[in-house]
Amino acid sequence: MTGFRELARAAAEAIAARPDVPLALATLVQVDGSSYRQPGARLLVDADGRVLAGAISGGCLEGDVAARAAEVCATGRGVRLMYDLRADLEAIWGFGAACDGIAHLLLEPLLDPSWLADVEAIRSRRSSGAVLTVLDGHGGGSSCAVLDGDAATGTWRPIGNQVHWISGSELMECTRAAQRTGHPLLHDVRDDAAVLFIEPLVARIALHVIGAGRGAEAFVQIAQALDWDVSVIDHRPSVLANLDLPAGVTTHVARINDPYNDSESLNGGASFNDSESLNGVVASLPQDGRTAVALLSHIFDVDSAWLAALLPLPVAYIGVLGSRKRAGQLLDAVDAALLERGTTLTDRMRHRLHAPIGLDLGGESPASIALSAIAEIEAVIHGRPAGFLRERQSPIHARTPTPRVFDHESPIVPTECDVGLDDHRDRE
Repeated sequence: MTGFRELARAAAEAIAARPDVPLALATLVQVDGSSYRQPGARLLVDADGRVLAGAISGGCLEGDVAARAAEVCATGRGVRLMYDLRADLEAIWGFGAACDGIAHLLLEPLLDPSWLADVEAIRSRRSSGAVLTVLDGHGGGSSCAVLDGDAATGTWRPIGNQVHWISGSELMECTRAAQRTGHPLLHDVRDDAAVLFIEPLVARIALHVIGAGRGAEAFVQIAQALDWDVSVIDHRPSVLANLDLPAGVTTHVARINDPYNDSESLNGGASFNDSESLNGVVASLPQDGRTAVALLSHIFDVDSAWLAALLPLPVAYIGVLGSRKRAGQLLDAVDAALLERGTTLTDRMRHRLHAPIGLDLGGESPASIALSAIAEIEAVIHGRPAGFLRERQSPIHARTPTPRVFDHESPIVPTECDVGLDDHRDRE
């Protein structure tokens, strides 16, 4: 899924700079075989054929899609495009993609881009939601509605006027399935010769960097390049203030003197008016399956205090700098602290801890360590083994073809409006 924040920002900037130039939005709705991008990827273009934001391929399709934007904007009607990337596109279109799949896209005029900002707001709240796109039986379609909340109780905000004929129970069942899996799905509407493309809104990965020492800035820079939400936490205000952090990064000064760990000495005996307790900071931060923590303080008592607070939480990943021996000592300290609170260190908690932090990439610099740790976080959250792709036996893009809900559903059938290798008359 392409970042809606990037799309919303680019649309607003384009309208401000060139208000008379219409915009169009391309959405990848289905992939058969292998593709660089997966369903839900989007591309923002304008009627002058400019690519403004996003991507729907590895670079081979964007130019052709942008060239079609003027016609779509003129007619006010979305069209479906089909690109067969399995053949020699260099000989036919000059793409030279040499990919191994078929990409189905919807290109539609973007008459009201405000819904992109609405989607980003839902994702920023880390709440459930979805985007509904309808592919009609005439080779067209449009983005129709945005869901704020879960399938059963959320509110749909129409983007257009095409959602009134979709039954509530049918839509709810499909949306529930998409939100449960976290992946887009297609659903055939039997009586209307239409297909629903339902994309769940998945929150951005949240990374909490604890310890404002050497290497923290590299973690922040790489994570921000991936469009993650980043916070940096330290018990030393002066060290935290000396970091060179980009805009959008949240900082917290945390006192490590919660009732279960009386260690005010870690704060140098100082009292900070703008600081929060460790437990207060933890309570204010995202805690879900798309949250990761990197403990970089390399101070044993600080790390053990944080681990005792974090390991019981439903976060996806906790990584700690240091050796295996140090990790074992930390777990012993955490086990003792949890026993004092009346709980135990479970196997699930131990599995959540990655220490030493990171993949075995071989680098030793702070930036290399940050890269290896963030790569490990990506692998853990996406459920991948982080090996060499050349040695992977199953398809690289495991989510293709796009999942469907019911057994009776069949693949999207290209229409006369689709663009394929056997119909390249309009390639210019």
